[in-house]
Amino acid sequence: MSEHYFTASPVVEPEERTHRFSIRGVEHTVVTASGVFSADRLDKGTQVLLDHVPDPAQTGTFLDLGCGWGPITLALAGAAPQARVLATDVNERSLALTARNATAAGLDNVRTAPADALLAELRQSSTPVDLIWSNPPVRIGKEALHTLLL
Repeated sequence: MSEHYFTASPVVEPEERTHRFSIRGVEHTVVTASGVFSADRLDKGTQVLLDHVPDPAQTGTFLDLGCGWGPITLALAGAAPQARVLATDVNERSLALTARNATAAGLDNVRTAPADALLAELRQSSTPVDLIWSNPPVRIGKEALHTLLL
């Protein structure tokens, strides 16, 4: 199993790549890196999700669960600039890339946080999450996937 699913700090050197992708009809220049899910392309499952989900509400607290380098975060934040978009992952390289890509896109409604820390914060503040978009890592196995989704 690739370490990006389970490891906060991937061992592989962060070989960065710049790509240009159309995400829900908006062209984005993004930076990806080794040790992050789908570093060389917009994952097909993510693309299908983004092509078929309805537009989000204009306000609320939205979550990208397992953000990777940030394509779902970019889509949510761009479609709903008045919303608060939380992006989380276990992989700190993913979080850094998502934050970087959101900043490069001029999206100031994005906050990245490690999964455990974000969960604790949301529970402590009793903040409801109004919408979750995710391309969950089904390859991690049924037990781990159910834990993630709960």
